[in-house]
Parts: sequence; C-alpha cells; structure tokens
Amino acid sequence: MRSGLTALVVAAAGAGVLAAASLVGAPESVVEEYPEVQEPVVRSSPVCPFVGGEEEGRAHIGVYSLPDVPAVAEDDPDPITARELAFTPEPGATPEPSPEPTEPAEPLLTVDGRGVFERLRVETDEGTSVAVEGTGSLAPGLVAEQSMVMEEIDLRGLSTAACSPAAREHWFVGGSGEVGKRGRLVLANPTSVAAVVNIRLWDEAGPIDAPATQGIGVPARSQHVLLLDALAPDSERVGVEITTTQGRVSAALEVRETDETTPLGMSFVPEAQAPDHTVVIPAVPDHGEPVLRVLAPGSTDAIVSVRMFGANGPFAPIDHEVITVPAGSVSEIELDGLNDEPVAIELDSDEPITASVRAVDDPDDGLPDLAFTAATPPLSGPTAALLGRTSSGFSSTLHISSVAEASTRVTIKTLDDDGAVDSEEELDIPGGATVPFELERADDASFATVLVEPAQPGAIVVGREMSAEDDQGAYFDLLPLRSPAIEVAVPRVVGELPSVLDRSED
Repeated sequence: MRSGLTALVVAAAGAGVLAAASLVGAPESVVEEYPEVQEPVVRSSPVCPFVGGEEEGRAHIGVYSLPDVPAVAEDDPDPITARELAFTPEPGATPEPSPEPTEPAEPLLTVDGRGVFERLRVETDEGTSVAVEGTGSLAPGLVAEQSMVMEEIDLRGLSTAACSPAAREHWFVGGSGEVGKRGRLVLANPTSVAAVVNIRLWDEAGPIDAPATQGIGVPARSQHVLLLDALAPDSERVGVEITTTQGRVSAALEVRETDETTPLGMSFVPEAQAPDHTVVIPAVPDHGEPVLRVLAPGSTDAIVSVRMFGANGPFAPIDHEVITVPAGSVSEIELDGLNDEPVAIELDSDEPITASVRAVDDPDDGLPDLAFTAATPPLSGPTAALLGRTSSGFSSTLHISSVAEASTRVTIKTLDDDGAVDSEEELDIPGGATVPFELERADDASFATVLVEPAQPGAIVVGREMSAEDDQGAYFDLLPLRSPAIEVAVPRVVGELPSVLDRSED
C-alpha cells in the first residue's frame, strides 16, 4: 500500500528460500540506500544419499557443525538430527506427489552442540538416504559426509559423498548407459512439502529425449531412484541437469561398474558447478589415467582453453591447450602430460560449460576401483573433511590449489573424535599452484577429520584423495570440498516512494 507520509522499511530474514515481494525490481536508488544484509541461515538440511543396504560392507555418516561462525542467538537449541527418508523400492517408478507429508522417522543420530563431531555406523537392510537437519543456532556451517567400503563378490570399492542440501537445481557430468556401468540417480526430498522434478540429459551425440523425465514426483521426506541406463541406454558418457518446478530436492549420482559378475569399481559422481564461462576441477590425480569430460549444454559450440595448476604453478597440457565441445554434448579428453603430479584443471570457455574427471586405479594384481572429481566453486569460507581413512593401508591427502594470481594461505586443523582441535598447521599456496597435505588421525581417532579455513574467500579449491591396496585390489576415492551455507543475503523491502518527505527533518 502506498503512503504519502512515510516510507516503510522492513528487514526480512529467511532460511535459504526467499520469495520475491514484487514482479518489478526496486529502483536503483533504493537498492543503493538499502543494500542486502547478511543474516545467519536458520535451517540446513543436507542429505546423505543411498547409504547402507549391503551385507559385506562398512557404511558411515559423519556430522559436524562448524565452530565460531555467525548464528542466531538461542538459549536452548534443538539438536541436529539424522533421519532415514522413506524408501522408494522400485527404481524407475514415478510416484505422484503426496499431498500429506509423512511423519519424520526416529533420529539415527543427534548432535547437541556446535563444534561437536558425531559419526554413525549405518546398518540397514536396504540402501537409504539420510536427511541431516539443523535449525536455529545449529544451522549455519552444517557439514555431513558419508563413506562406504564394499567387499562383496559382485561389488567392491570405496566411495564417499558430501551430503548435499536440497536445492532447485543440480548438475552432474559422469555415468554411462552402457552395459556393465550402472548409474543410479538418487532424488531425495528432506522437506515436508512434495517436490516435482524435471530432468534433462546429454551424451556424446547431443541432447537425449528420454522418457519419463518430466514431472517426476518426489513425496515429502522420501527418496526416489532412477536408473541411468534406462534413461540413456548405450550412452558412453552422460551429463544431467535436475531442476524442480515445485519444492526442492537433494540429488546424487552413483556409479557401479562390473564385467558380468566381476566388480570394476564404484563411486559417487560429485555434483558439478552449474555451467559457467570459467570452472575449476580440484584434486585431479597423477595416476589412474584421468579422463576429462566437458558438458556444453547450450546451442553453440564451446571453445575451451585448458590450464593446469601444478606443483610449480600453471601450465598448459600437451596437445590440449584449446578444445572444442560441440553444442549440446559431452566431450571426453584423455589427460596426458600431467608431469606426474596432482593438479587442478581450469577451463575457460566462450560458452557456459561444466565438467568432471574420471580416473581408474588399476593395480597389476587385483581388481580396479574408480573415482570422480568435478567442477567445484572456490571455498567461500571454512569447511570440513570428516571421514578420511589413514589405517588398514589407507592414505588420505588434501590437494589444495590456488585459483588466485598471488599466494594465499590456508589453515588445516586436525580434529579428534569429539571435534576438538588436536593439531593445527598453516600452508602458503603459491598463485596457480597445487600443494598436497597428507592427513593424519588424531590419537585414538576413528577417522582423519580436518577443518579447512582459507584466509581469503574465493582463493582456493580443495579435494581429498583416498587410496589403498590389498590382496583383492585397489580402493580409490576423490571428494571435492564445498563450503557449507553460513549466511544468506537478505533483501530489504522499502516503500514505493523513496523520495517522500522524511518527517525527522520537519
């Protein structure tokens, strides 16, 4: 309502989902006078995708709320909880959105305070997604991670995944519809409102007109699984976009490869950054014959410049300084000439793109395992890597890459089993370089758990590599790190007449 006497100024706070107050943006003068403000998030709900359900495996979930971050004041906050989501038993089915939310399951795990690390061994008869929810003062900086080690006759390997928040858009570059390369697309809805999902797919030949990919219903507090080989049969490499027209979902893409009954590895494909003109892929290993996959979802061919961030700074790969990705397709480039060192890959394109890297650790004796890393935004603030393994022959390493011209600094804090800091180290990362940091467990800790604190927002990308070998073969995993939500930009709503008289000046 307009008023000729006063200008109404209202500060609005939200938990990550904000509704626009008008179809027309505010005048520029109003935006300058009343800029957006940063407020702590008051609800976080990352989802750990499809963990457990295997007899001969070990599955864990770790939960940690970053200390010393802005949060709302609250005397008696509700604890962080981890709960199973309802299981959709038939992959490929398309249930109708449920008009009534299901009741939340009993908590599998609770965390009562900030800076407390809790872990859970997941033992379920069927694979399930687990929703982790923090509200109020325990919502900002909520990090969750899952890990699985499998040793079955037809399934063997190591996979970890960052538990991702529900959102309206997700991208993946990885997976295949070929025989023996089963991909499972896991859509999880941790909210109390039903979601409706649309999926678009591309492969090496162009866009895929897949059946039953529009208007997919995901009921409240449930998960829904689709098989990639049913959506993209015979496709060698696949790019996926997931959007919602109602509600929000978390999404994950799991890959399990076999040769008939012989296991060839398993991995979650990390969620990729939304297509942009410049993207960076962290933690590209110096072994495993890594292969770069680039998706150009637009209608124009993408001309892409490729640069590596290595131990001694940036360099161009041999024979692949510039590549062309045909419009609406996924291209694949074998990465030769890495100088036997882990790197990050920067892709600079005239058209929006996103990308991933696939690698296979194939020992001389025993079975292989595969891993993916993907285009990831630079860290905007602190984050944590929770479930690193450094026992039973495992090694875990952070690969830290500077995307800035000048040197930058990062602090690595090793945590004990309770989340307290056991040791601390500062590293200087030269501009355009990649520096490895070997992880170690705190005394008597179950996992190598670290807090990563960049000195400058937007200056570094980080990924974790885990590997091991035994008599049966390799274990191999890559995990790009992302900063969890801590604050959200909140607009200020003002009256339509910014030039009205200020009565304080009468």
